[in-house]
This record gives sequence, C-alpha cells and structure tokens, in this order.
Amino acid sequence: MRGKFSWKIIAPLMALLLLLPLLPLVRVDAASQATRDRLRDLQLQQEQARQDVREQQNLLEGTYAEMYGVMAQMQALDQQMADALAVLEAVDVSTLETEVRIADTMADLAAAHADLDLQNEVFRARLRAMYEAGPIGHVAILLQAENFLDFFMRLEYVAAIYNADRNRLARMQDAENRVSSTLEQLSREYNILGELHRRETAAYDEFRRLYAEREIWFNELAADAEQLEALVAILEAEAHAINVEFGLAQTQYRAEVAEADRRRRDELRRQQEAARAAELAEINWDGQFAWPIPARPPIAANISSPFGSRTSPITGRTEHHSGVDVPAPAGTRINAAADGIVRLAGWSGGYGLTVIIDHGNGYSTLYAHNSRNRVTQGERVTRGQHIADVGTTGMSTGNHLHFEIRRNGVAIDPLPFFR
Repeated sequence: MRGKFSWKIIAPLMALLLLLPLLPLVRVDAASQATRDRLRDLQLQQEQARQDVREQQNLLEGTYAEMYGVMAQMQALDQQMADALAVLEAVDVSTLETEVRIADTMADLAAAHADLDLQNEVFRARLRAMYEAGPIGHVAILLQAENFLDFFMRLEYVAAIYNADRNRLARMQDAENRVSSTLEQLSREYNILGELHRRETAAYDEFRRLYAEREIWFNELAADAEQLEALVAILEAEAHAINVEFGLAQTQYRAEVAEADRRRRDELRRQQEAARAAELAEINWDGQFAWPIPARPPIAANISSPFGSRTSPITGRTEHHSGVDVPAPAGTRINAAADGIVRLAGWSGGYGLTVIIDHGNGYSTLYAHNSRNRVTQGERVTRGQHIADVGTTGMSTGNHLHFEIRRNGVAIDPLPFFR
C-alpha cells in the first residue's frame, strides 16, 4: 500500500521547487559586481585596442603599398635614364663619326677646288696662248700636214685636245659638286644629331629630376613607415597588457563563479538532503530486510551467483559480482525488502529494467533484469509491496533477479542480512 499523504514530506519539496528557478540568476550574479564591471571595462579596452592596432596597421599597409608604387616608378625612371644615356652615347658616336666624315669631305673638297683651280689655270693659259697665236696657230698645224690623211689626223688631234680640256673641266666641276653636296648632307646630319643630343639630354635631365623627387618621396614614406611600425608595436604591447589583465580578471571571475556554484551546489545538496531526510522521516524502518522473492528462500540452492568474485557468463572474464542472482520463472513477483522511497524505476544500462529503493540511514536496495516495473520514481513503498516482476532484460542469460544491498552507495553482501 502507498503511504499516507504527509505535509512533512511535501513542504521541503515545495521549497526546493520554488528555489530552482532562481538558481540561474544566482549563477549570473555569482561574481562580484566589481569583478564584472572590471571585465566589462577591460572588454571595451580590448576592443578599442584591437581597433587602434587595426587602424595603424591599415595605415602601415597603405604606406608600404605607396612605397612599392614609388619604388616601381623609380625603377622605371632608372631604366628610362639608362635608355637615354644609351641613346646619347650612340648620338655622340654618330656625331663623332659625322665630324670625321665632314673633315674628310672638307679635305676632299679643298683638293677638288685645288685641282679645279689648277685645271682652270691651265685651260686659261691655253686659251691665252690660242688667243695670242690666233686661229693661224691651229691652221698652221693643219697646213703642215703632208697629205690628206695627215690633215685629218692633225684635225682630230686638235679636236681631241679641245674636248679633253672641256671634259676634264666638266669632271672636275662634277667632283666639286658631289663633294659639296656630300658636305651639305653631312652638315644636315650633324645638325640633326645635335638636335637629338639636346633633346635626349633634356629628357635625361627630366628623368633625373623626377627620380630625385621620387627618392625624396620614398625616404619620407620610409620615415612614416618606421614611425607607424613603432606605433603599432606600442599599441600591440598595450593590447597584450590589456589581454593579460583581462585574463587575470577572467580567472578571478571564474573563480568567484566557481565558488558561488560550489556554495549553490552545497546549498542545493543540503536542501535535497533535508528534503530526503524529511521524506525518510516518515519511514519506520527497523533496519531489517525481507527476502524479495519469498518463493525462492535465501539458501545456497536458490542462489545461482553469490556476491563477490566470479567468471562473467557474458564476457567469460573474472569480475566482481555486486549482488546475488536468484533464478525464478519469468513474471515471478518481486517484493520490496523494506519500507522506502523509489529513487529509480526504469532502464539502467546492463541492469535492464531496474528499481532502486532508498530506505534511509545510508541503505538502499536494487532489483534488476525485471520484465516489468510496477512502481514509479518518487513513490513511497512498504516492506513486501509488489514492485516488479522477474525477467531477463539487460545483460542477462536467463530469467532471474539480481538483488543488491548498498550502504552509503557501496554494494555489500546481502546474504548476512537474511541468516
């Protein structure tokens, strides 16, 4: 039969139920207000420190990127200066070659002028002699011919002299003209080379000016980067110091919370023990146990596996058997060994369907491998009450009751209680 309703049992339970919703609040406010305020302030400082470091790092990265850009410009200008110098060197070589050619051409022109002047002087001298001799000179030469053939030969000779003089003068004039034309062409080339030299020199000077500007710019950026690196190092050191301080504060906070949790658990345990004591105060247990299966008295013939060391029928290994096994047909009635409160009525791992009854004074009994449980957790039972039926649930090789007596949670040999 069930025990009668008692306010002595219900009152502590009601107090415990009313207290449970407040337990999370106790945890939230477990640490001191000063510690929580310090943590909150340090968290804000951490975020600000991280933001400051990020900002300065972004500025530093931007400065690095700008330095790389200026360096690329300097490299390009350096290449342009090298190209301009190469052009200037080529122009200087071409100019020198042109000057040599001009000098040679001028010497050729002077020689041509001298030859032409000499030929002109010879031609003029011959003309003067012909003028002074008159036409009779040539006629005399012709008239001195001995015969008609000699006449024609003398005529051809006179014509040849005349034509040779004219051809020689023409060739000399052509040579002078060619040399003069070559000199004009070389002069034009010389002027072009001079203009190219001036232009490339101006470009080279401009490249050097731009390079000097970029060099100054790069040095300024390098100085800025050095300052930013120092500032980032300072900010990182400050952030690290804040993190260390935050870690210390967090450790203190956790310690305070852990201490508060410990006090809360201790208080909860005291309340549970008080409620349990209040429950068990209504139980008039005299310290005696009744055998749970009256149909199978506690004699050796009815015990298939006693308390203590044995070879497991499941694993075949030596193990400690924490109770006694009582074989019985499936469905055999199992009774409560004494008055108490049901602490467990359900599945319990290898035990299968199990019932555990708390009898007070540190004693409890366990009934395992049941085919059916007939009580519920929290229910008050009396000695001899039908609480379960024999079965073979869990790790079992056949229908039987596994029965334990526990003192302060430790299983002890139950048979001495029944002799």
